[in-house]
Amino acid sequence: MPKDSTQNGVSRRQYLAATGAVGAAGLAGCAGGGGGGDGSDGSDGTTTGSSGDEIGGTVTVFSGTEYVDSGMVEALHEAGVPDSITIEMVVPPADSGSKQQQLRTAINAEESDPDLVLTDNGWTIPFIVRDDLVNLEEEMDEEFIARVKDEGVQSMINTGTHPETGDLYSVPVFPDYPVITYRKDLLRDAGYGDSDFETWQTDPPTWTEFSGIVAEAQSGSDVEYGHLWQGNDYIGLACCTFNEFLTSMGGAFFGGEDNLFGPIGDRPVTLDTEESIDGIEAAVDIIHGEGLSPMDIQGVSPTEVAGWIEPDTKSTFEAGDAVTQRNWTYTVGGAVTAFEDTDMELGVMPLPQGPNGSWHAQGGWIMSMNPYTDNMESAKEVIKAWWEDSALQHQFDSANYMPPKPSLFSYVEESDTYGPYFEALQYSAENLIPRPTTSVWPNQRTVVANEVNAALRQEQTPQEAATAMQERISAIEEQA
Repeated sequence: MPKDSTQNGVSRRQYLAATGAVGAAGLAGCAGGGGGGDGSDGSDGTTTGSSGDEIGGTVTVFSGTEYVDSGMVEALHEAGVPDSITIEMVVPPADSGSKQQQLRTAINAEESDPDLVLTDNGWTIPFIVRDDLVNLEEEMDEEFIARVKDEGVQSMINTGTHPETGDLYSVPVFPDYPVITYRKDLLRDAGYGDSDFETWQTDPPTWTEFSGIVAEAQSGSDVEYGHLWQGNDYIGLACCTFNEFLTSMGGAFFGGEDNLFGPIGDRPVTLDTEESIDGIEAAVDIIHGEGLSPMDIQGVSPTEVAGWIEPDTKSTFEAGDAVTQRNWTYTVGGAVTAFEDTDMELGVMPLPQGPNGSWHAQGGWIMSMNPYTDNMESAKEVIKAWWEDSALQHQFDSANYMPPKPSLFSYVEESDTYGPYFEALQYSAENLIPRPTTSVWPNQRTVVANEVNAALRQEQTPQEAATAMQERISAIEEQA
């Protein structure tokens, strides 16, 4: 992919222009078009929505722990949600797959709660094509829909849009992608310095170099672990960590990015190619160091990573028990806080490079509405307020979630927490690889996670894992 373009549909020039041109106009959206702009206060104290229906009551939001007691409810009211509406943040399971299943159960039972839900951008489209979410384009005013499409990160807009009709079903809440957080203090002790740290922000080391750096730093320290990442048999292995190894080594699920979203049954399955097998071998080597991959990758990850997900590695790294960690951007803020008043010094870099470069899984969450909500007018007010700059800035300040608008990237660059690492964040954002989100991906990702995890645990060889994935995923394609 050319370095002057981004997977988000924003050129490097546009990205930099956006980060430098917000200024006073950045908060203009708060003055008009906010959550309460379409409502009116009647003489009897009631409030009506754009359809003329009264709004009020409780709107439940399937969000997460980061939104509880964070001031987000107050920020949404300040952004336009009428006082007649009570917003309740509900904490779902931490694992994305479990959250998906809980939402599926609620919709199958036609439950009215939650009214709104943050859905993973990787599994929203299957809900959309089954009409299991509200078509916002049919229910919300054209001006708001046009604002979202114009102002949002395009790749996130795409993940909330019906692939055939082009209608918008979900509004971006925050994009996410992984980076490497590392202990600068340990690397300094191993002989690396500021010039290395600066170079790595925009020219990350290869997997060979990276594993050597981690091995050196760990051998000269008393930390228990080297490099941490998420290798459990779960959704995150298929969509993200394996996808990153796969793509950096030159492999692909379906022959390349052009085929990620279909056509189902009429695209090549390429998980048994030499390059795709290299991707499995690289993941195995960084745990076991057996020299399987064409790159010389040392075994610097503990065997435990084959059973870990994001909270496991986050807590371990923040406790100072590892040299490096692969995790999402929000964990940068967590590490900054954890390292305060300690001798630990934080560094951030993009993911290591393979023969095909440095690639980062496209993650993030989008706001969707339950089709069985019994409080649609009030839920719409919450969605509109959440899109206001002031609410998104509060979300970033309180939960470390990136804003879903390029016009707010300068807010990240100016942040005391994220500003020092902005070059690394920008590089990672410019080198994103989506997951193959289609109606059959939920079944296919289970296959990928099962087979790759078995290879990580050395229950089968990378070749055996590749062969099994090739056969099983091909069968799913043919039956679709």
